[in-house]
Amino acid sequence: MKITTNNVMKSYPDLRVHTKENPAPSAASNDGHSFDALIIQSNPRQIEEHTFAESVSRQLSSGMSETVSAEKVQDLKKKVAEHTYQVDAYAIASKILLV
Repeated sequence: MKITTNNVMKSYPDLRVHTKENPAPSAASNDGHSFDALIIQSNPRQIEEHTFAESVSRQLSSGMSETVSAEKVQDLKKKVAEHTYQVDAYAIASKILLV
């Protein structure tokens, strides 16, 4: 696959390419040699969304690891079979909203 700056620039519109002709402020090293640099910066909102998603994922997975006793499962099965199980809308909403 051939990578050209045109393909990269289309994929990353905020990308700044630094070369010898167009150097970045820190593109020259202390010994006088210069080099080409490619700096890709992330959007802070994307980082925040990713961090939030990881946090929610950890909270949900920690809640899933809790075990339930066999007695409680049997009690729920009995209530469902007898059509006497009542759904607690507040409990469901609080779990969805992580309250």
